[in-house]
Order: sequence, then structure tokens, then C-alpha cells
Amino acid sequence: MPDVLPPNRLPDGLLLDRPLPIPSRAPLLDVRGLKKAFGGMIAIQNVDLSIAEGSVHAIIGPNGAGKTTAFNCITAFVPPTAGRIFLGGERIDGLPAHVVARHGVARTYQNVRLFPNMTALENVLVGQHRRLHATFWEAILGSGRFRREEAEARARAMEYLAFVGIPQRAGDLARHMPYGDQRRLEIARALVAGPRILMLDEPAAGMNPAEGRALVELIERIRADLGVTVVLIEHHMRVVMAVAERITVFNRGAILTEGTPGEIQADERVIEAYLGRRSGQVAAAASPEPQRQMEAGIA
Repeated sequence: MPDVLPPNRLPDGLLLDRPLPIPSRAPLLDVRGLKKAFGGMIAIQNVDLSIAEGSVHAIIGPNGAGKTTAFNCITAFVPPTAGRIFLGGERIDGLPAHVVARHGVARTYQNVRLFPNMTALENVLVGQHRRLHATFWEAILGSGRFRREEAEARARAMEYLAFVGIPQRAGDLARHMPYGDQRRLEIARALVAGPRILMLDEPAAGMNPAEGRALVELIERIRADLGVTVVLIEHHMRVVMAVAERITVFNRGAILTEGTPGEIQADERVIEAYLGRRSGQVAAAASPEPQRQMEAGIA
């Protein structure tokens, strides 16, 4: 039988449907010496990050630590000042964002970025633009290829709305949807592009505990059922500890440490970064109190 990690436990003690397979040792995403400066201000520097293919990898850290800046550089939202970024062994830094997306990188954002006056179905259709090949004139004239691609795109969009759990919202305007459903819609739009790696920026922001548990299950299904590697920035430690196999901690524009959830939870440097205490003042990290304080401080 293949090696497996112990089943992940959700915050209320529930188990995920399946144990997590140990990810491949080969990195899908490899970041080396990443640096981003805005004028004279250095946002991140000396960032080395390796994401195993088939894994769920979390990035945490206090506000302003450089997490989203790293995401923005990797996805070509902003150009890095220095460093190299490889996806599947192929260098992608310096490429425009749409070409990086074609290589298989998809993302969501801290703030929901949907087309508010379009329906949920139409928002997911937008995510399929690189899959469609009919020309402008074929669309105007309603050619057979255009009609066929349109029908296939709509069916695929409905499949992904169902996958994230909101098929009933297909005809709803995005601006009329509850916040949690808007988050799911963003994930559906990113997934429909067929990415190799999905980068989620604070997907649990604004969610209640029940929605957080559902998000954990959705992320695991994305990895297990679709074969997509997931990297998430997240402040909700219960979500992180429930779903991540490895965690990288950012602090003050650099990587503070990296390890398994258990190792990170017991690292006094991480607790100090969140609570602003000297390590000698922090209680034993193995006790639940520092963890409760850390969760409360960043929820």
C-alpha cells in the first residue's frame, strides 16, 4: 500500500474523507532568491520556496510580512526585482501574466475580484478564454465551431460550479451572492482554466467556522480529485493546520522558517512573530494556550 500521512483533523475533530498521500518530492514550483523592491523599500528579499507537486502548502505570517508580494511576483502581477522562478523546471519569471497563466498558474486575490454585474455562470465562462479558439468573425456569424465551443464552455462552467458547491447560483449576479459563495465562485473561475497550481490569497477571510470547515474539504478535493497543487496564504490557523502538509512562515519580508504543521505550531519564533514577545517570555509552545492566542491574534 502507498505511504500516507495521518488523516487530517478538522477543527471540530472531524476527519477528512481520505488520508492525505505523501506528495512527490519533485518540486512543481521552485523560487530562488526572490526579491521585490518598490523604490527604496524592500518588500521581500532572499526568498527561497519549493512547492512539491501534488501538495497543499500554506504561507503564513503577520500582516505586511511580504506574503502577497511573493504571490504577485510568482504570478507576474508585479515583476520581481531579482530572483528566479521555475514551474515544472521551466523558468517563468520575466514572462507576462497571461503567459504565466498559460503555463498553468491560477490564483485568487485577498479581495474578491469578480465581475459584479455578470452571473456566476458568466464569471466562470470568462475563466475559459484560453480554451476557446473561435475567431471574432466566427462569433459574430455564429459559426458551427463557435456554437460548439460555447455549448462545451457552458457545460464545463456548470461542472465547476457544482464542484465548488454552488450550482444553484449559476443565474445569480455575482454582486447578489453571499460572501462565502463569492469566494467559491472565484475558485471555480480559477479552476476552470485547468491550472497545474492554484494560489489562493486568504480564501477563508470573512468566513464563519462552518464555511472554514467546508473550505478545508474543498481544498482537499481540489488536490485529490483534480490533481492540482494548492498554495494558500491564510490567517486562519485552524484552516491552515487542518489542510496544509507544509507551512512556510514569512516575517519582515523574509522566510522565518518552514516545516510541518506540528513543527510550526511548536516553534517559539513563529509565536513571537505573531504576538511580539521574546521567545523567553513565551510559554511552552506545546501547550494549547500560545496556539489559542496566536489564532485569536490573527483571526
